[in-house]
Amino acid sequence: MERNINSKSMTVTFRAWSQGYTELQSEESTLSRLDRYNKTRYSRRKKQEGLLELASREAHERQAVYFATILNDDGSPYCAMESNVGYFGFDFLGDKYEDYLLYEYREDEHSGKLFLKVISLFECYPGTTEKKIRIDFRYTKQGDYSSLLYQGESYDGTYEQIRTDYPPISAEELEKLWVDYPKFGEYDQLIRLDRIPQLARDRILEYTDKEFPAFREHLQRDIDRYQQPTE
Repeated sequence: MERNINSKSMTVTFRAWSQGYTELQSEESTLSRLDRYNKTRYSRRKKQEGLLELASREAHERQAVYFATILNDDGSPYCAMESNVGYFGFDFLGDKYEDYLLYEYREDEHSGKLFLKVISLFECYPGTTEKKIRIDFRYTKQGDYSSLLYQGESYDGTYEQIRTDYPPISAEELEKLWVDYPKFGEYDQLIRLDRIPQLARDRILEYTDKEFPAFREHLQRDIDRYQQPTE
């Protein structure tokens, strides 16, 4: 079963995305995964119709593990979601179904809101899906900003990790990193690309303009949809 995403020409299915096989898992396979992670028995029930959404909804309410895949209007995957206790992760997928961008939200124990703590960029070798570099853009609730770049391989001695500290982000950028805890099936606010602060956005565009130009279009769509014009 698929649901419409508010204000986007997209739908959500609760079938998990298999990055290894670059395809949607079946409802049966996804149910089995939920049972394994959450110690439930949905996959053993005889009547399977509607069970995956029921199991996913109950996992959402319990803050247990469940999955979703956001689909474009042509049925292709836009991003894949994994949720667990106090956590929402979104893998944004390129035209070769490679995961090029990751959002990691953590729940704030005081307000109950979600905070976009880490945005990760995965750079591949040109024209391939083989990972070359990973950059984590990290933010704190006070607005501090740093990046961690990972490259190379440990087995051949080329692995290195480079940390860079930056000036704090603006109050406006910090505000965009906060989002209300979503209702079940309503994730449009969590996948907004205009939440990305400007310095990280520039670095992401530097890569995607060469390897995945559609990102700029997706970003502009979200800017036009969500940002109020200034007078």
